[in-house]
Amino acid sequence: MRSIRRVLIAQPYGIGDALFTTPLLRALRTLPSVERVDLLLGSRTEAVFRNNPHVDKIYSIDKDQWHAAGKIGALKELLALFRGFDGPYDLLIDCSLQREYGFYGKFLLGIPRRIGFSYKNRGIFLTRAVPLPNGFDGAHVTDFYCDLGKLIGLEIEERHLEFYPTEEERQEGREILAPYLAVAPGGGESWGRDAHFKRWPVSSFVEMISLLKERVGFEKVLILGSRAERELGDEMVRESRIPAVNLCGEVSLGVCAAILEKASLFLANDGGLVHLAHALHTPLISLYGPVDPRVYGPYPASPRALSVVKENLPCQPCYFRFRYNSLCPDRECLTALQPQEVIDFLDRRDF
Repeated sequence: MRSIRRVLIAQPYGIGDALFTTPLLRALRTLPSVERVDLLLGSRTEAVFRNNPHVDKIYSIDKDQWHAAGKIGALKELLALFRGFDGPYDLLIDCSLQREYGFYGKFLLGIPRRIGFSYKNRGIFLTRAVPLPNGFDGAHVTDFYCDLGKLIGLEIEERHLEFYPTEEERQEGREILAPYLAVAPGGGESWGRDAHFKRWPVSSFVEMISLLKERVGFEKVLILGSRAERELGDEMVRESRIPAVNLCGEVSLGVCAAILEKASLFLANDGGLVHLAHALHTPLISLYGPVDPRVYGPYPASPRALSVVKENLPCQPCYFRFRYNSLCPDRECLTALQPQEVIDFLDRRDF
């Protein structure tokens, strides 16, 4: 353990996965020998860590830009990126399930200890790995990331997620007067063209908002999401019976966090903003279809953060080994979930 002074963590995935690594990141800083912790991220998640006190430097890979540059251009960008690293590092923690980051760590950065996951024999460039025969299954993703700590003798007890808005972002959020309900009718960008498989219908959101107003008490609705979800937000504004403002693509992640921090309640599909809200201790209701909330739901469990699924549906969850039934004709797990069922679920849990 004493030999670990400089650590590089590779986490190329979305907002939720980025937040799931924060307990591991925080625990590394409890080790007296650790002097530096740097991150290698996908370009969409820099804002998750930009104000995190446990991070020293952030490097990012924009694969869209690399693809646009072609093979030769991408190779030049890759080499330029790694030449700029502030190494040497003693340890790589690879949170991906790919071969490439272990390869980079071994051959481009010369990192002697490389730990991560072994899924479909993709951990061949790692020195130690946690086996994942079925991907993330049977426990929450956060627990799997914490298991990586065990490979270096690090037992992680405190597993809550963290996000740190700047004071400027909080001030911008304060300019929006409460009380309000925050809603995310999208589900993030991780599923790309198939993002609609994670979405509860807008009409169900609209009806649910009306039912919640009677028990929560709010004056308006703020719709959050990415720029790609802008049209979805516009549809909700048109259908909403309560004044609604579409902020999809209009605010930074930090300002979005400041808005969530003040919300009376957050209502959302499975996605990164659910985990952001939970990290900020905002009461929330999340709606899960193909994905198992025991693996990808709000973590750690809390009576103020409820995950709702369609009950007694044998095909749910269908997401397994990072695949889902993309040929499902009607998405009954979400389209058949009625707002009154959600209310009944809340009543049974005294939410």
